[in-house]
Amino acid sequence: MSRFKIALLVTHFLPVLVLAAEGPLPVINFELIADGSAIFAGEGGKFKDFNSAPVMDGDAIFFVATRENGLRGIFRNQRGATQMLVSSNGEIPDGIGKFTSFDSAPMGSGEQLVFRATGSNHQEGIYYYADGKISKIVDTNTPMPHANIHFQSFKRPVFDGKTVVFVGRGFQKADDTSRKFQGAYQYEIETKKLSVIADWESKTPEQSTLFGEMDDVTVSHDQIILTASDVNGNTGIYVNKQGQLETIVGHSTPLPNTPGSTFSGLNDGAVERSFKNKNFAFKTASKDNKQNGIHAYIDGKLITVADNKAEMAGGSVSFSGFSKPNIYNDRVFFIGKNPQGVSSIYAWKSGGRFPVIHPDILLSGKRPKDFNMSLESASNDALVFQVSFEDGSKAIYKAHLRDVMGKVVLLDTLHSKSHGSVQGGKFLEGGGWTVLNDNDRIVWKIPPMSSHGLLEVDVTNFDPRSQLTANKNIFLGLWGTLFNNHERMNLPETDNWELRVGKAHTQFKVEYHARGFGKATEWVPFDGPFDPKHTYRIRVEWNNGRVSTWVDDKVLHFDGLSYEAIDKFNYLHIGTSSHFGGAATIGPVYSNVRMVSFD
Repeated sequence: MSRFKIALLVTHFLPVLVLAAEGPLPVINFELIADGSAIFAGEGGKFKDFNSAPVMDGDAIFFVATRENGLRGIFRNQRGATQMLVSSNGEIPDGIGKFTSFDSAPMGSGEQLVFRATGSNHQEGIYYYADGKISKIVDTNTPMPHANIHFQSFKRPVFDGKTVVFVGRGFQKADDTSRKFQGAYQYEIETKKLSVIADWESKTPEQSTLFGEMDDVTVSHDQIILTASDVNGNTGIYVNKQGQLETIVGHSTPLPNTPGSTFSGLNDGAVERSFKNKNFAFKTASKDNKQNGIHAYIDGKLITVADNKAEMAGGSVSFSGFSKPNIYNDRVFFIGKNPQGVSSIYAWKSGGRFPVIHPDILLSGKRPKDFNMSLESASNDALVFQVSFEDGSKAIYKAHLRDVMGKVVLLDTLHSKSHGSVQGGKFLEGGGWTVLNDNDRIVWKIPPMSSHGLLEVDVTNFDPRSQLTANKNIFLGLWGTLFNNHERMNLPETDNWELRVGKAHTQFKVEYHARGFGKATEWVPFDGPFDPKHTYRIRVEWNNGRVSTWVDDKVLHFDGLSYEAIDKFNYLHIGTSSHFGGAATIGPVYSNVRMVSFD
């Protein structure tokens, strides 16, 4: 990927414009959250479709999907475990019959969920889920404030754990009479109070015109951001402070890098989701495409993150369109399109802009065609997104972004030699080492590391189901004391992590021990045969007792043990351990061993 120098115009009172891409790039790893394979099958069969972009809250990911038998539901994935919270088998609270669809991204916060849903006979509402129960917030039987009519339709709600905000309308299809009946509303979960943020009777903060079209509204604890038009069609972004609206960006606000121009076509306002500051991001769009862009308000400054003058990665073309801004702390994410309409997801931070994912990056061996996010898809170190592939399938992925590179404490390519203790096996022409006999192994003494570490090993010619020469083999392992684990309980220096293959396991068994006490699970991350020509990257990361095992983009999470929070791994081995008679798995080729310590 090409890099470009940043041209940055900084003033104390004017907007800041990022002209080109650059900056230190984070390490990005992709985790498959859900797809249509049998690995993620559940009630109703495999996933058939993913009906909305995902939302992230902490390490929980919420999305809408449909199963093979037509069952629709809202799902939560948390550290690899997927649970259906609400389904089309559920009765509609204060309604008739069951839910028929959940057609917008659900808003999860901790153990709570707010979502928009529909039922038969034009039923529509916004609902709240907690403790396994669903209750109504508003529906089409709820009277609209300031009118003698009921709500008829709703835009997607946003929820911050305390307050729900949404745009509600008194029409399904607008005509000249009904068009004005729309507003932005807030609902307090604790008091169950519904109130108006702004509606057709509200004047803009300048008190000159009434509000017209309501685009969207979002909330982050004590800050509510409204994007709306006045009756003359002028768009603005407003903040609600103690019940009073103030204009943040309006049609008279100067547009960066465009002398004499002001903002127009404001929409897709997204608040900062750590709830620690007042930052927000938004999109602009114009019919002539001259004002298309992504902008952000960060630490009191208005910044243009990207516009149609900005170069995409590679520098050959400029952006032509934008959607779905996200912001977390001071990092902004967005979907950008090239002139041919091909989408990529970009990130911006501190003046640097770079692609997170684009169609030339294969995911699970497939080529992406398009991407989608909600306005709440980001966290401090990750981004979740929906991908549509060229073969017509869809999936949900999580991009892990690591800004801290860490210190490499062990690096061994295994090209004709090793820095470890080689006990048998063979180095292959062209690189890599393989087992020939039982008890063949390479062992490394690991240099001192912090409690947060990472191991990566590449393996090719790997097909464990056809290489089952043993009942059990610890194919790869980390050890406090070499080859001592759960057989010695409650003793220091017996921490270990091990990846097993063999006739006793369908694909893998992963074990993790602290002071000899352990967790173990049979792990089947792949639906279908292994590809001996493919290079699989095996990763394990540990951080104060939390351990994640990766094979490519498939991830198994352990939440740690209370016996010992800090893992003490002193040795690494590949090939065979002394367990199970040193029985070997013949065929796999190891290379590119790397260990990193994060201080």
